[in-house]
Amino acid sequence: MSTTPAAAQLQVLGQSPAAACYRHAMAERHDVRAMQDCDIALRDGRVSRRDRAATLVNRGILKIHQNRHVDALDDFESAESMGGFAPSALAVNRACALIGLGRYHEAIEQTDLAIRDHDIREADAWLNRGIALEALDELAAAYDSYRQARHLRPGWDRPVNELSRFRITSR
Repeated sequence: MSTTPAAAQLQVLGQSPAAACYRHAMAERHDVRAMQDCDIALRDGRVSRRDRAATLVNRGILKIHQNRHVDALDDFESAESMGGFAPSALAVNRACALIGLGRYHEAIEQTDLAIRDHDIREADAWLNRGIALEALDELAAAYDSYRQARHLRPGWDRPVNELSRFRITSR
């Protein structure tokens, strides 16, 4: 696989363990301390339902970085079961975990859900779609997906880096 898929963190404000978990997910820190902060937040009965769901998503992202993709999917499922999410809201993260499991067709289904709903993470969905398609050796479609990610988020280096690996030739 060419690159790490894009994940989408959910913001938690303040100085709580839930907020620390969010900051770890944003910084892609996935060490023992990061996981402890997330776990502490999830055990804290004072954490709001919304912050608990966000912490599950953020912990799931940390688990992706630890190559614990099945555990990440479990966290995303738990977060979704708490309600308050649009159907496409967790699709980018699910796709990321599914790519890590080599379940590329399922990952594409998830990215397509986010793309169809014009989720705020649509550029991430297009990047992940490109990664999955490239893994399936569907290079023209992967290239088009990377181009769409670049179009939706100008200045983002990840799709630019992916596109730079392609060589376009005429037949």
